[in-house]
Amino acid sequence: MPPLVEVRGASAGYRGIEVVRAANFAVAAGERVSIIGPNGCGKTTLLKAICKLIPLMGGDIRILGRSVSALQRRDLAAAISMMAQISEQWFDFSVLDTVMMGRYGKRRGVLATSSSEDWRVAEDCLRTVGMFEQAGDSITWLSGGQRQRVMLARAFAQEPRIIVLDEPTNHLDLKHQAELFGYLQEWVSQGGRAVIQVMHDLSFARLYSDRILLMSGGALVAEGRPEEIMSGTALDDAYNFGIRAFMRRSFALWEENTSNERVQTAL
Repeated sequence: MPPLVEVRGASAGYRGIEVVRAANFAVAAGERVSIIGPNGCGKTTLLKAICKLIPLMGGDIRILGRSVSALQRRDLAAAISMMAQISEQWFDFSVLDTVMMGRYGKRRGVLATSSSEDWRVAEDCLRTVGMFEQAGDSITWLSGGQRQRVMLARAFAQEPRIIVLDEPTNHLDLKHQAELFGYLQEWVSQGGRAVIQVMHDLSFARLYSDRILLMSGGALVAEGRPEEIMSGTALDDAYNFGIRAFMRRSFALWEENTSNERVQTAL
């Protein structure tokens, strides 16, 4: 089966300045691919290029076998949905109406009205992320974490083959972060789908990725299974920081606390 996404020597940036240089990778159906790296290394720029939000400066990106530069917006929306970093500016739409925005690409013509199928899909997606009870509420009433779950429901409602997420766990507490990745894992498992996600939390990247792409200075410097990336020296080099030693110290403290609790329980 051909990959859902192919990035072939892609370069992209802003105002003539390259931010991402000659990126090469592919994403297959059933994969959850995480892009990690220090701030400013080009992660978000790469996502924008994949979603045709900025033009390529070189190379090519193919979505479902077609060059992204040749895809019309409707065709692109049928294939890929992007869930960007959460904004603080919101219009006073209801939660359900916000999710229904994901159905616009399914309508025939600009003036077409929503079908009963559109409403059913939107409601089902809200149930999936545990937000159906808030369907009639204004999105401006919600917490940041609740809004993020609504945005995920909107992405699901679009019924794409690929979901692209830029720091999807912003504004979510630990429990809801784990739940969000659980929703994505279930969505991918239903076949013919893939997730590409930019992540800062390396623990979640380790737990909820099938493959990790490590970026530094606008280039992809390492690619592999989570255990490969997390155990090599490339991680420390990319961040210019002792990431692995820091994580080991952090987990050692958890283990120490757990051991102390066991001793106290035994006494």
